[in-house]
Amino acid sequence: MPKKPLNLLCLSSFENIEQMLAKFAFPIKLTKGSFHNLEFIFQGKVVKVLHNGIDLVSFSFVWLSSSWASRDLAYAVSLYLDKTKTFSTYVEKSTSKITDQIIYVLGGIQTPNTLFLGKKNIEKNLKQIKEICGYPLIIKDIKGTFGIDSKYIATENDLLKNLDKLPNHKRYLFQQYIPNQYDWGILVANGVVVSGEKSYPQNGEFRNNVCNGAKEVFVDVAEIPAHIKEMAIKASRLLGLSWSRSDIVIDKNTNEAYLMEVNRSPRITPKTSEVEGAYKFLSLQIENSSKNLR
Repeated sequence: MPKKPLNLLCLSSFENIEQMLAKFAFPIKLTKGSFHNLEFIFQGKVVKVLHNGIDLVSFSFVWLSSSWASRDLAYAVSLYLDKTKTFSTYVEKSTSKITDQIIYVLGGIQTPNTLFLGKKNIEKNLKQIKEICGYPLIIKDIKGTFGIDSKYIATENDLLKNLDKLPNHKRYLFQQYIPNQYDWGILVANGVVVSGEKSYPQNGEFRNNVCNGAKEVFVDVAEIPAHIKEMAIKASRLLGLSWSRSDIVIDKNTNEAYLMEVNRSPRITPKTSEVEGAYKFLSLQIENSSKNLR
């Protein structure tokens, strides 16, 4: 383990990271990163990537993660870090909910019935939408986060009334609505489930996101049903991720589990098992990088 302070860049940073870093037995100098503060410099055959004017090679380790909107930048950063032999966590090439959906289904994971259509083709494919997704359904931005631009659609008439409200510069999935009382949020670190919670939505709200008022109830990992843990681990493995949070909804009528999505940059709730999970993830990543230096 490092004898001098480990110079860590967390890109992008998240709330409560200090609580997790306090668990380390050695000092860590933290830089809270933001993709807004990156500079990419291309001069002749030379490339440099800076964060607030500091070359990323100056850091001992970069905890790199991304949302849909920043994945192209994160991947570009990862290419630079690989070339300069600067240790970091893994990040994918730019993807969307379309690519994820294909990976899940081809990998044998159950998801809600889903249809992707260009906006111009929606009205002439109303029959197909009804046959595949049924009503009610959910419309989702293929690169949306926190449920933004997601809409609950009760009927075909409701769909037609909402078409003009969908921003033209975005693309959308139509997805079967799964009636539920809560969904599971399963945190997977280095291939192991390290935390789990149930998210209960506010009355009248179809989204189970905490940012939309859902209530978190954390569950001991040993009490999470085996098939829920297996689904989260498999989803993480199929995507090639070592750090992720799977959102799994339970149909309240059939009790069947459906994978909704996998978050590559999950928020950490303070004073919960998520803090310990984040510590386990980062400590192993740093340990593995230290071994490569020996």
